[in-house]
Amino acid sequence: MAFVDPTIASTVAAANSSKAAWEALHNAYANRSQTRIFSLRDQLARITKDSLSITEYLQAIRSLSDELATAGAPVSNSELILKILSGLGTEFREISVAIRSRDNTVTYEELYEKLLDHELFVRHEESKKSSSPIIAAVATSNKHNNNNNNNNNNRRQNNNNQ
Repeated sequence: MAFVDPTIASTVAAANSSKAAWEALHNAYANRSQTRIFSLRDQLARITKDSLSITEYLQAIRSLSDELATAGAPVSNSELILKILSGLGTEFREISVAIRSRDNTVTYEELYEKLLDHELFVRHEESKKSSSPIIAAVATSNKHNNNNNNNNNNRRQNNNNQ
């Protein structure tokens, strides 16, 4: 018992052999591993992009996938891709449809690049939309000021003519 980690000493203390000790450890921790796998799979099933950036979203999914692999329940590439696409918001609908309709499966790395490019495109489009009302307001304001200046000039000319 001198070479046993104190965290597991009570679990293997009654074991008569190393085989019995391994069986005791397996029985004690196998259920926890299965519980951990269920918990990780549940987290993976529930995660969505929402307000996360693509990088944050994919890192969270990749982290859960890596933890599942470490726990002995690896996620296949096609499962991973399907999960990523299923958790995207409506702004990624077009690219999601395009990727799903491909004949060959995209890799995680390819998908990451494509989604990152699409996120940049969406941000650019949103910035164009949000700047349009400002431009319109400035244009309207300038038009209004020009009309006032024209009216003032017309009044001056009328006063001078009288």
